[in-house]
Amino acid sequence: MRHSPLSVLHTVRLVVALTLVPAWTALAGGLAQSAAVSGSARFGIVEAYYRPGDARDLNVGWDRIIFEWAKFQPDGPDEFDTSVIPEEWLVEARAAGREVVGLLKNTPPWASDSGKLGAPPDGLDLPIDDPLNYWAAFVRQTVAYYGETWGINHWIIYNEPDLRPGELSSYEFDGDVADYYHMLKVAYLAAKSVNPDAVIHLAGMAWWTDKSANREPYLKRLLDIAADDADAYDYDFFFDVATAHIYFGTQNAWNVLVETEGILWHYDLQDKPIWVDEANARPSVDPFALLPPDPPYTVTLDQQADYIVQAAALSLAAGVQRFAIYRLYDDHYQPGVTEPWGLVRSDGSRRPAFETFRMVIKTFADTTQAQWLHSERSSLVTLEQPGRTVYVMWARSDQPVRFHVAARKPGEVATQVSVFGATSNLKAAAVPGSEGWWFAVTAPGAQSDGSGEVVIEGSPVILAVDGAPGSVWIEITGSYWTLR
Repeated sequence: MRHSPLSVLHTVRLVVALTLVPAWTALAGGLAQSAAVSGSARFGIVEAYYRPGDARDLNVGWDRIIFEWAKFQPDGPDEFDTSVIPEEWLVEARAAGREVVGLLKNTPPWASDSGKLGAPPDGLDLPIDDPLNYWAAFVRQTVAYYGETWGINHWIIYNEPDLRPGELSSYEFDGDVADYYHMLKVAYLAAKSVNPDAVIHLAGMAWWTDKSANREPYLKRLLDIAADDADAYDYDFFFDVATAHIYFGTQNAWNVLVETEGILWHYDLQDKPIWVDEANARPSVDPFALLPPDPPYTVTLDQQADYIVQAAALSLAAGVQRFAIYRLYDDHYQPGVTEPWGLVRSDGSRRPAFETFRMVIKTFADTTQAQWLHSERSSLVTLEQPGRTVYVMWARSDQPVRFHVAARKPGEVATQVSVFGATSNLKAAAVPGSEGWWFAVTAPGAQSDGSGEVVIEGSPVILAVDGAPGSVWIEITGSYWTLR
């Protein structure tokens, strides 16, 4: 076999990575941050309560629910309407073994001068035990009640504050970066004062709006502000977990995660876990749902499924501690108007990606170490698990790639798993002109978007082989190369 040395491929990987991300970025690797979380607890879904039976079928380990301040206290600070989160949601989550993660957002109109839903509230400069610090009072009451009553300890502070007023038709937070830092700081101190076990998450960020505007990432600008606050060093920068949103492009998923990790390293915060609480590629083609016109990307149902596999595998390779899909169900769906993000359609039928995510949870859950290796045309994620290795392989361009995975003995049998969960046996065989025995699989070429760009890379091929990771060769147009 003719091959390029492995060192050359490592060099190519480094050069490619550094051309895609800024100087502060550190390359991610392995599962060092996620050692404390394993099994299905690693994988979650947004808003399981709409379809609890489907959530049980997926076997997700956690669920994100919005705790909207404006609904708990619509008319004043003396209210606290817990019916906003029906008890049956929490009873079902507990019975199914799902951990609930709360997302706190949306200032009630009475609590700010502007009256806007995403406005920074009045009283932030007051002590956290002052009732006129309305945000601190709400956080204290919410974290105390739901911690004591329901064991909810994880709290995300707002959502996508990097979406700016005037740049899009909708946005989540009306303040600037300094305002968000102030709200984060107050929330951290207030939550910890009533529940020392509270875990405070940064808001998940959209990222692409900053890229489009040629701004530094919101996370970088936020931590710049924290670095100038002397109090931040006594309170671990006022957060426990960094949160990422990864959508659409396969390469984009890796870039966002590595950039997030690199920014944390820049401030010596590399021990902070990273969670992905939103990931998906919304389909633009679905014969059973009327979609809005002129989507930004052309995504088939099969490509949505492919992306979920790729995003989950790359997240594990990047050291992400937990990973969730946005979202389980197309609630409040308006045909031709709203975007259908759900794994389950509004009529209760399941998109193919439902089975894909179920397969991902079952097949990836026991991973202890993960690594991503790639060339210009091929991508390989190795997932090390007790007693076996799962190889997730796909083509990065429109050209198919044949992968050869080393076997330990002649006649050895591996399990091939489809994107939708079907399994089959694959027997090792000799390859002419080479030594040993190999499992040979072909990954199809990627489909380009309407613009001719490959956004979601080729459909993954998944192979589970007994033992530790072995050699992997790729074959492209008759030439063989060492990938691992």
